[in-house]
Amino acid sequence: MPGDTSPFPNPPLALTVLEIRYPEVVGGFGGEARIALKDALSEFLPLMESQAEEQFEVAIGASAPASVQRRVFPRFSTRDRTTGLLVKQDAMVLETTAYEGWTEHFRPLVGEVVGALEQVSRPDGVLRIGLRYIDEIRIPGIEWAPGDWRGYIDEHLLAGAAPDFIPAHMRLSVWQGVAQYQTQAGSTLAVRYGPQEGYAVDPQSATRRHRPPRPGLFFLLDSDSYWQSDEEVPEFEADWLLNRCDQLHAPVREFFKIAVTNKLRDEVFNQSVKVE
Repeated sequence: MPGDTSPFPNPPLALTVLEIRYPEVVGGFGGEARIALKDALSEFLPLMESQAEEQFEVAIGASAPASVQRRVFPRFSTRDRTTGLLVKQDAMVLETTAYEGWTEHFRPLVGEVVGALEQVSRPDGVLRIGLRYIDEIRIPGIEWAPGDWRGYIDEHLLAGAAPDFIPAHMRLSVWQGVAQYQTQAGSTLAVRYGPQEGYAVDPQSATRRHRPPRPGLFFLLDSDSYWQSDEEVPEFEADWLLNRCDQLHAPVREFFKIAVTNKLRDEVFNQSVKVE
């Protein structure tokens, strides 16, 4: 469960991502800045590599061709690559597939990362913070789309597929829900939910999944809690960022608790043997 200090033996959480956007750092993170970050994070993210990204730029004018710029950014990770940090000129992305709770695991790592950035280059401010949890809920016996999730997922999220709602001559073929909630001033929780096939998180992505389940039908809970600056841009300070992350984490945890049932916790999440 997002936020628990003692995660489930068989957790549904596939990926946790924190993205912090800031005004572009002049000079980026090359040379001395990269070495300084490596030294500051070596205890937690000892492996440093480079990740290339292509960015398209369109010049003003009808006849001006689009150009492609290839940029290389430092990426720091654990040796098993289940946790990684990508640092760009205008954003940092910290993600893990080996989440072990907010208080005991992820929050302290966030503190180390933002503290290192504050010391090494201190961006001019904070433009946006996004904290995202992607759950792939797989239940033995539910294998054919759209699946009967009654008793496992709260009925309020299943209204569009309820048998007493759909006319007999209609067959549900696509089912995806989106809900967005204002959680406090400047902050929003956006949730996508519904059955999907395969994976929501690619097991072969840069941040690897340890022993991923077999592909198949699952119920997606994709919660994105974010804050963005509408007026004044606050300073980039580790303590302020951690406090804001705490505020963004709370509604994600609360929504997860009401979205899943005790039956799902008991029959799937709390089983010591991974259900595939």
